[in-house]
Amino acid sequence: MIAGTISVRRHMQWLRSAGLIVLLLCVANGANGTDIHPLRPPDTSSPRATLQGFIETTDDVYRRMAEVLDSYGKSDRLYPSAEERRQQSEALADALKLGQYFDISAIAPVLRETVTGERILQLREVLDRIDVPAAADIPDREAMARVGSKRWRLPNTEIDFVLVENGPRAGEFLVSAETVDRLPEFYERVKALPYRSGPATHLSEVYRAISLGGSTTIHDAFLSSPIGLSYVVPPRWMLSLPSWARARIAGLATWQWLGLGFGLFIGGLVIFGSHRATRRRVDDSENASGARWSALLVPLAVILVGGLFVPLLTAVLRIGGATRVAIDYAQTGVVFLGAAWLVLVVSVVVGEAIVASERLTSRSLDSQLIRLGTRLVGLVAAAAVLIEGGDELGFPAYSVLAGLGVGGLAVALAARDTIANLIGSLLITIEKPFRVGHAVRIGGTEGTVEDVGFRSTRIRTPDNSLVTIPSSAVVNTTVENLSIRTKRRQRFFIQVMYDTPRDKVEEIVTRIRQLIVDHPLAEESTCQVRFNNFAESSLDILVIFNLMVEDLASELRERESVLLQIMDLVKDAGVEFAFPTRTLYIENGTGGSAARTAPDRLVSAFVGRS
Repeated sequence: MIAGTISVRRHMQWLRSAGLIVLLLCVANGANGTDIHPLRPPDTSSPRATLQGFIETTDDVYRRMAEVLDSYGKSDRLYPSAEERRQQSEALADALKLGQYFDISAIAPVLRETVTGERILQLREVLDRIDVPAAADIPDREAMARVGSKRWRLPNTEIDFVLVENGPRAGEFLVSAETVDRLPEFYERVKALPYRSGPATHLSEVYRAISLGGSTTIHDAFLSSPIGLSYVVPPRWMLSLPSWARARIAGLATWQWLGLGFGLFIGGLVIFGSHRATRRRVDDSENASGARWSALLVPLAVILVGGLFVPLLTAVLRIGGATRVAIDYAQTGVVFLGAAWLVLVVSVVVGEAIVASERLTSRSLDSQLIRLGTRLVGLVAAAAVLIEGGDELGFPAYSVLAGLGVGGLAVALAARDTIANLIGSLLITIEKPFRVGHAVRIGGTEGTVEDVGFRSTRIRTPDNSLVTIPSSAVVNTTVENLSIRTKRRQRFFIQVMYDTPRDKVEEIVTRIRQLIVDHPLAEESTCQVRFNNFAESSLDILVIFNLMVEDLASELRERESVLLQIMDLVKDAGVEFAFPTRTLYIENGTGGSAARTAPDRLVSAFVGRS
């Protein structure tokens, strides 16, 4: 499951990369064929090299894009030709390299492709409207080494180029992370200024001509150009939309808002349809296993909509700005939450499938242990997915782990009884002191076990009451399993009258012992029959033996048989069973000890029976 988490992240990174390429007008099919070193990194050894490399690369991309758009605009074709699409792809492949001039370490991973593409345009828009020093006036590597500085600021701006000292890009001069973060602000402050002469001016004019004067800046034209639909709708139609459709609201054109709303509505319908299908499957299915597998539909729909459909939608519609940032954050969070949800559902379904495949009793302890084990694995995997998602959203893994630790401590304190019961259930399923269907005595409760859950154990008492005992109480008290006994001990007294002669008592003892020894279910080695006590109103004969039976019903049946035979035996011997009596001796009025010498001459009265 954890490997699946890594796969999800890689898959999402691939989607975002593809989305950025579409966002930059179309999918880049390959590098520029004229570059004999397509893998050569840009020169960022000094502020001069970095700034010059950025300007020269964007100039080249602007010129090539202007040629493609100018060629298409002057033709009467509805769609760009194959050659125009190829040239566009090659230009954009080079445009993707421009992100290497930026320090993007402060941007959340989920936003890097989207935000970097916009920051490239915003920096170039700023540079096209301000005075940029000549190359000779920008310090090179030797000049920076002489002054011992690690930062160079573009004159009359707050645009900084800094030396990266740590990480894989150590030793390179890049546009600082603070500058990258503030580029939208810088762009808003200069976008009303005119372009300086150069490739940007020409590209802007081409945009304005093909869109009938609708575009004002390359940045705005780029973010509102529907090139993502160029394979479906002719670009010249989309670029010539009426003014109301091109009106910008919160950074997006009206047509983009309409397309986005419709697309999200479709995605919502897919998720809702999956939910309805799952409910219908659960209600109609006679196969419990099939109904459980159908529970995967909703989280799968969430992942597909959030991880595939929404990125494709935003790329095709070229959603940018703050709206794109919010959507990327939301869809990434939804995807990882859906993945965690899917992992939990899979853990439940797999546990039930294992129980069904092994033909185990649904409520047996083995079944409960399997369910508990798979769900714990699912919880661990879901936590790993959430940690990965937090890292993707820009929250370091150690921060997420710390947050989970603090949150776990708070939950543990607030739900310590629940956790204790969960641990108790785990111990019960591992140690198996009893099973479902066993007769047990737990504390003062006796009955048949009906269910062992994750929080409690349910016992059906002889009077048909259902008693629920917390699992923590079960593991902390004495548990007597009455069902696993192979024999059941019997112990009782035979009480006969005091006037029973000695020989009769000995005869009864002998005959009862023989009766038990001859019984087919009595254990001879444990048989003990003895005249045991002079009780208050009887002579007591103690009878002890074991019945070789395993359940209560058999025990009661055989015990009854022995007792009835003992009744017949005592009756045949001419002996009566005793009952509680009390005898009073009354002295005469003269006093003295002589009045007590002949008890048979005293008045005797039985004054109480119980």
